[in-house]
Amino acid sequence: MKFIFTLFFSLSFLSVFAQENPAGKEINEAIKEMDAGNFSQSRVILEGVLQKDSTNYDAWYEYAYSYYMQKDYAKAVEIMQTQTDHPEATDQLWQMIGNSQDIMGNAEEALATYAKGMERFPHSGRLYVESGNIFLIKGETEKAIPYYEKGIQMDPEFPSNYYRLARIFCNSENEIWGLIYGEIFINLERNTQRTREMSAILYHTYLNTMVFSKEGVGTSFARDMSPFTMAFESTIANAAATYQTSVKKPTLDVASLLTIRKAFMTSWLASEYAKQFPVQLFDFWQSIDDMNFFECYHYWAFSQAPNDQFEKWRKANETNFGYFVKWYNPNPIVITEATYFSRSKMLN
Repeated sequence: MKFIFTLFFSLSFLSVFAQENPAGKEINEAIKEMDAGNFSQSRVILEGVLQKDSTNYDAWYEYAYSYYMQKDYAKAVEIMQTQTDHPEATDQLWQMIGNSQDIMGNAEEALATYAKGMERFPHSGRLYVESGNIFLIKGETEKAIPYYEKGIQMDPEFPSNYYRLARIFCNSENEIWGLIYGEIFINLERNTQRTREMSAILYHTYLNTMVFSKEGVGTSFARDMSPFTMAFESTIANAAATYQTSVKKPTLDVASLLTIRKAFMTSWLASEYAKQFPVQLFDFWQSIDDMNFFECYHYWAFSQAPNDQFEKWRKANETNFGYFVKWYNPNPIVITEATYFSRSKMLN
């Protein structure tokens, strides 16, 4: 899983900077050969580039990456370590060195590599997430969490730290953190397999944290009893109770969650909680609602709910959903170092 995760980011980045390189056409051709599994031919092309310009960082990176793809991690590290002082080196160089070391069983060396990379690239969310992943794979979740949270602080629009934290907390007794991290994640990384996975996780987490009974509605979003979690819990419990009294047979599905979440948003943003505990996600909800798109957004967020709930709704609301998509694509959530959300930030 870690290898695939790294590959996703490497390919998406390299295809951009290779095009900006003076030898971009040759490097892109080498990438195509590599993608086709023709590693030797790819290296022949790259060696030709390097014969003409031995300082071409892009060519050196791809050359090392070809060995990485063939799982010759030792050779990849040997090449990459010659480029760490290159003025054009990026945080992905340090990421690939560390990942190679980790795959070879040298986790401590990998952590040291990521740490050196952070010295040069202190705002690299990917180096923080890779450091956290080492501890997460070892089952040391409490050691992983601070890396992910620091990664959000330093690189608030890099999605993978939110993804890791969402998975951790949605599988804990403090689900509220996972719900917020997870929904921020799907707004930052909108159309991947991980987005669809997170949509399903969010839906089932909401279902597991609210229960309707004859005695009323029961909620359990957190056990840490912090001021923020208690404020959230009381506000959403009131919203759920209002919904329960408005219908004969209350149930939890995408439609009822829409009613509850919208009532929660209205109540939260009108209260002192909004000032005391600013959450950029809730403000983003308001901007969506101001465009009359909250229902569309909500169904999209829970598109992976079972029984084709999203598809049935979409077919009945095709036109409005189309308008929403046109608006939503160029209007992403904006998160800065001043407005980022983090559990550690809320608890301090």
